[in-house]
Amino acid sequence: MLMKNLSAMFVALSLAGATPFIPMGGGTAYAQTQAGEVTGIVYDSNGEPLIGAVVSVKGTNRGAATDADGKFRLQAKPGQVLVVSYVGAKTQEVAVGAARSYTVTLKSTTQNLDEVVVTALGIKKDKKSLGYAVDDLNADELMKNKSANAINSLSGKIAGVNITQTSGSAGAGSQIILRGGTSLERDNQPLFVVDGVIYDNSTSVVGNSAFDGTLSTSTTNSNRVMDINPEDIENMSVLKGPAAAALYGSRASAGVVIITTKKGKEGRVEVNLSAKYITSWVKDLPKTQNRYRRGFLQDNYDKAGNYIGTTFDDFAYNSWGTKVDADTPIYDNIGDFFQQAGAWDTNLSISGGTKNSNFFLSGSFYDQDGIIPTTGYTKTTFRFNGEQKFKMFTFGANVAYSQARTDKTITSAALYGSSGSGTMSSLYMWSPTDDMTHYKNEDGTRYRMFGDRLDVADERDNPYWILNNNKMKDNTERFTGNFSVKADITDWWWISYRMGIDSYTTENTNRIGAGGVYKEAWQKGMLSENSLRYQYLSTNLMTNFNKQFGDFNLNLMLGTSTDDTKTTSNYRMAYNFQVPGFYAFDNALPTDRNFQSSRTQKRLVGVFGEFRADWKNTVFATVTGRNDWSSTLPIDNRSYFYPSVSGAFAFTQLLQDLDVMNNDILTFGKIRASWARVGKDTNPYVTSTYLWPVGTYIGGVSGVGHHWQRGNANLKPEITESTELGLELRFFKNRLKFDYAYYTNNSYNQILTPRLSNGSGYILYSVNAGDVYNKGMELSISGTPIQTKDWTWETGINLSGNRGTVGNLLDGCEILYVTDVQVGNAKAASFNDGNFMAISGSRWTRTADGKVVLDANGMPTCDGSTTYEIGNREPKFQGGWNNTLTWKNFTFNMLWEFRVGGHVYNGTQYAMTVAGTSKLTENRDYLRIDGVVQTGGTKDNPIYEDRTFEFEAGKTYQYNGKEASGETIINGYWQTYYAKESANFMKEVNSLRLRTISLSYEMPKSLLAKSKFIQRAVFTATANNVLLFTNYDGDPEVAAAGSGVVGSSSVGIDYCGVPATASFAFGVNLTF
Repeated sequence: MLMKNLSAMFVALSLAGATPFIPMGGGTAYAQTQAGEVTGIVYDSNGEPLIGAVVSVKGTNRGAATDADGKFRLQAKPGQVLVVSYVGAKTQEVAVGAARSYTVTLKSTTQNLDEVVVTALGIKKDKKSLGYAVDDLNADELMKNKSANAINSLSGKIAGVNITQTSGSAGAGSQIILRGGTSLERDNQPLFVVDGVIYDNSTSVVGNSAFDGTLSTSTTNSNRVMDINPEDIENMSVLKGPAAAALYGSRASAGVVIITTKKGKEGRVEVNLSAKYITSWVKDLPKTQNRYRRGFLQDNYDKAGNYIGTTFDDFAYNSWGTKVDADTPIYDNIGDFFQQAGAWDTNLSISGGTKNSNFFLSGSFYDQDGIIPTTGYTKTTFRFNGEQKFKMFTFGANVAYSQARTDKTITSAALYGSSGSGTMSSLYMWSPTDDMTHYKNEDGTRYRMFGDRLDVADERDNPYWILNNNKMKDNTERFTGNFSVKADITDWWWISYRMGIDSYTTENTNRIGAGGVYKEAWQKGMLSENSLRYQYLSTNLMTNFNKQFGDFNLNLMLGTSTDDTKTTSNYRMAYNFQVPGFYAFDNALPTDRNFQSSRTQKRLVGVFGEFRADWKNTVFATVTGRNDWSSTLPIDNRSYFYPSVSGAFAFTQLLQDLDVMNNDILTFGKIRASWARVGKDTNPYVTSTYLWPVGTYIGGVSGVGHHWQRGNANLKPEITESTELGLELRFFKNRLKFDYAYYTNNSYNQILTPRLSNGSGYILYSVNAGDVYNKGMELSISGTPIQTKDWTWETGINLSGNRGTVGNLLDGCEILYVTDVQVGNAKAASFNDGNFMAISGSRWTRTADGKVVLDANGMPTCDGSTTYEIGNREPKFQGGWNNTLTWKNFTFNMLWEFRVGGHVYNGTQYAMTVAGTSKLTENRDYLRIDGVVQTGGTKDNPIYEDRTFEFEAGKTYQYNGKEASGETIINGYWQTYYAKESANFMKEVNSLRLRTISLSYEMPKSLLAKSKFIQRAVFTATANNVLLFTNYDGDPEVAAAGSGVVGSSSVGIDYCGVPATASFAFGVNLTF
């Protein structure tokens, strides 16, 4: 109630404070025309309304700037002359006659007029007026590499936008980061806003790791922006810096992606139907060895300890046996496992409008089979957008519904608990001498390779058994909508109100079939269900004043917003089913069932304002301020304020006015600068120590106790301060464009959750400590080298580089782990006074000059108690090169992406090396190890001697004081010692990828004229991800934990994920 009263008071004061700007005697509604007034609208040469065009009465000081719809209104008498001007357009004069309304179309003096972009709070602004970087893509550009996940359409096209397509699995999510991460333990993905309403982009999580072992890191999950139909999108704007996003408050400290969906246009009703078929296949599979069979070699000794020979035993899953002979069959288990996958993408939309109303109605269905059998993804969407104008009011409504289902599989066992095997980890470690398709007996039970000789929990599940018996799926239903009303009180004052909702329910099911490789309690099966209900409700009230005073244009915007977020999670699990094969909760005893439920609530109230001023449409200045009150912070720290300042100087306009510059060379030039501070709150209930159930699944008895995380009533919000400098240049009538930005971000007051000592009674405790520093550059160069009657070539290259580092962590805390992804000894980590996106791991012991210290047997030594920073996952720089070539009715597009530097840890190769299936282990006839051996001195001051050890198969050596075969020594090196050097599986990656290549043909209008009802027909052929040049063994675009972006995330950790795919698509788009 207090927040509501403060918000109402703020708006009332804002309106009262604006009263001096209102003309005495009151104003007539904008929809009406006063005596002596003229109105009109200004268009560019493409028929699009122009924002910020200056309309003045010649010979007077009276003038006005066009609004977001290109409209103007001012006092003028018959006989006077209106002067309409705009940067990049020819000034036009219009004589005022008896008519009261005028339509003006400005002709461009360059190839294109300046761009209009969507900025914070959905406000359209002239791009040249901005003091910060904003990039946007329209529908045509987004559709050139359309994906079921709208995020992927940004890949390689905008500098500073890092997209990671985390998996080749059906329904896989993608990770997006703008200008590096700003938070050590919080979400680092940008805020998504769809039609003015915040849109949750969380990554779906299946199961509850405390009970059924299915962490989000165990399989592929979707991010929720996938619920949007990409065909519905009209425009995507990316606000990369805090200055651009400051008006959104604490939710936007990592940037904002604004999505605007389509509206109907004035004119006839238009029906659009598109259909596309996509076929995809697996690529970049890991290399395997096919020379050695499953099993192991063992040295044998008599009772006196004398070596008597080496024998082979096949009682092992790993492939450390003898060489295969000519009669031994070799199975391509990995290549035969994957299937050719297909997908249908169908869309239908109907749109239209009149002068005062418009509508857009669409529906879509997407049905995709996965490259892994039994997996797939389907999505159905519906949308209605409508707008109605009535006098001075404009009413708008947007409603969308989506339903998505994913059938998936657990991919890799080492990333979750409760024993068992993952499909991909088992596949990659399966011996090439065993037929993997033999996975069940004639009676349908699981085929056990070693019978009863091995405990079930210690076996390795066959991937085909997992696919056919262990089922994983999730279903999501989502409803989003908003209602808005805007009142144009006068030509310079409007008020708008918007109410929005985003609500979805995700239901996840995980079924473990009876008889699988799991702990004893699950041998009769396990079933878990987890549902998450997310509900977000927002209200937003804004008022805006815009006045032209001679050469100055002033704009003041004030507003208030309230955001309420609620989540409800219900989890239940049952196992040890009484009736075999019947997976139902009622089929388990109460002692074998577990139920949990949780609920969170959060409220954020904000007041904000923005003042903009420009002089002669040349010098621009913007000041913003916002104050938020967050319910998740302590009362004393609940309120926090953050401002921003930005400016721009379009110096070419001034030089042209002074006739000192030839417009044929430098068409446009602008320098820009900004500074901003923005805050970030925390999750609900971190400030309080609360009770939760601790005994709800033992004998059916329930109990409560303190949660393991101790509350902190002194937490402060995280703060990010940012500066940005930029330069924009356009040459040869906009045929060549250049944009450069340099930025720095300092994010301090990090909210960390370190572990406490056992004596405290708690495990975790949230505190403010630590800084994250980012600095980087962005460069975009684009142009039109060819433009003739029949030919057009548009090309653009962008590149960016970011350096993220960490400092001022808690005393005694030198390494911070956020994700639970660990492969061998390697982990995603952040190091104090080191890299934000580091990888930690173990190393062989080395001398000061880098030589490996060997033990007496010749094996590398390793100090397991020390953890090192062994790599940095952040690329040195990356970017894209986009080309569009048009000849008559043909359009050819090609998008390349490149990356230089940044480490990837090949955990897949690590697992295969230990299992003996990696190509690395193929040469087991000979091993040479160079290093040094300690021959004297002390532990602190050793004396070393260079030494080389050589081992050959067929010979014996003294090893650990007794004779051993060369075969067992070599095998032991690969299984044990090689893996202790984490850097052996690390690669600093360089790559060049052909992300998309497409060709489209639009049928000539003359051919369609005969049909009378088909207005447009376009045929397309597209290939995605078909070429990759890299020094990495596989596809380096990986993230073991999927699309989640908490802390430094798991990008750059490759571990037994579903491999990347390539695809061809063929489609047709018809307009009626």
